[in-house]
Order: sequence, then structure tokens, then C-alpha cells
Amino acid sequence: MTTYVPEAHVRRPHVNVWLVAVVALAAALVALGTWTLVDRYASGPGAAQDATTLIDDFNAALSTGDANAVAALLADDAVVRSLGDTYTADEVVAAAAASPLPSERIAPVTVEGDFATTYVEVSPAANPLVSVFQLKDGKIFRLWGFELGSTPPFDNAVLP
Repeated sequence: MTTYVPEAHVRRPHVNVWLVAVVALAAALVALGTWTLVDRYASGPGAAQDATTLIDDFNAALSTGDANAVAALLADDAVVRSLGDTYTADEVVAAAAASPLPSERIAPVTVEGDFATTYVEVSPAANPLVSVFQLKDGKIFRLWGFELGSTPPFDNAVLP
């Protein structure tokens, strides 16, 4: 008589890939929702909001000719290059005191690091200006104003 030993079946743990995928996706969605809520309600105003407020205040001060407000918004060693001319902070303050310069932001502010960019309509300019601001310690440190259609490198811009 012959005795046969049955084969041994070792059970390996089985992982249900679909179950793992669903659990991982659910965890990711919960984390994304939490991050969105915390970002929206727990954080203070961001860099874009701060830059927008600063730029709007600067334009309002220029428009009203408020030299004290202009001086408060510019860094002491600020330099403004606009329409091909260069001005120091003192020259900008003196020009604002001499005559208001109507200016208004006409586009959202984009912020990257210390730089903020927007479009500004300034009264003497025929076309909008591309305005690039370098911010330092909550003040305007450098300002470049390029008129579309006339100031290099935007002198070849096609305007409607």
C-alpha cells in the first residue's frame, strides 16, 4: 500500500489592487479638501493681495498728487524707469507734488518672488503701460513702465 502526502498549499496574502486604489484616492481627496479649507480660511492675505494693495495705493497717491503718500510707498533708494526716462524717489515725489498723474491699474497683479507685474493706464500715455514693480520690505524699490507700441521692447506690439 502506498501513502501519498497531500500537497501543502501555502496561502500568500492577497492584495486587492482596486481596494488599495480606492482607499488611496479617498485619502488624497480628503487631504486635498483639508488643504484647500486651511489655505482659504487660516492663512492671511497672500503676496498677490499685498502687492495689489501697494500698487493701487501708489496709483491713487499719484492720481491725487499726494506727495506724502507717494514718499511713504517708495523705498528711500527707489528708482523709477518709465517711458525711457529714469527718476529717483525724490524726483517722483516732487513730480507728484507738482501735478497729479492720473493712473489706474487695469489688470490683475501677477507676483513672482519680489516682482509684481500689471497693466496701468496713465493719462499722458496713449496706450497702457506694462508696469513691473520690484518690492522690498513692503515698499516699491524699482518700477519699470513700458508703453505698449512705443517703448522698447514693446515698441512693435500690435494694438487694436
